[in-house]
Amino acid sequence: MSVVSLLLFFFFLSLISSIAKASVPRSATFKYVITGEFSPYVVEYGGNYRMIWQIFNSPFQLGYYNTTPNAFTLALRMGLLRSESTLRWVWEFNRGKPVRENATFALGTDGNLVLAEADGFIVWQSNTAKKGVVGFDLLPNGNMVLYDSRGHFVWQSFDYPTDTLLVDQALRVVGGVNRLVSRKSQKENVNRPYSLALEPK
Repeated sequence: MSVVSLLLFFFFLSLISSIAKASVPRSATFKYVITGEFSPYVVEYGGNYRMIWQIFNSPFQLGYYNTTPNAFTLALRMGLLRSESTLRWVWEFNRGKPVRENATFALGTDGNLVLAEADGFIVWQSNTAKKGVVGFDLLPNGNMVLYDSRGHFVWQSFDYPTDTLLVDQALRVVGGVNRLVSRKSQKENVNRPYSLALEPK
């Protein structure tokens, strides 16, 4: 093996090792619980909701909403309070899999983003544990991202659209076909047969 090949081998070995050891600093971890009073403004679907005030980048904000009692969807809302009639939910973590009171949304030091019931049952996760994640961010365009120490996205919500395309977002083929899927009704937050997809061909 040549000296150059040997140096390259050790470089990639150290790179892989540093990525494997990367973790989210304690100061960047979080855990939010569904609890407390409902917010006062009127929003899409006429549901009750609670916002996570710490995850905000105008005009986007993360929160839980429900159209039936004790059945919450964790979702991204777009809109400004001074135009309440235009507040819209534009991305959802757990459509069709609602969570109950005291469910948690958390990012641990392992880099996995998790939505779980109060008893710990995992309803949704990013599957990014030990993949070099060092932080979470909500970008100005509404893209929620988990990023590594170089600023590269390990996971991003733009790769998993629900029923809305935002500015700068595109339908892509990411490990298969992703698609926009319509909601069943105002009250029933489950997928309907109507969809828009970009297929491999």
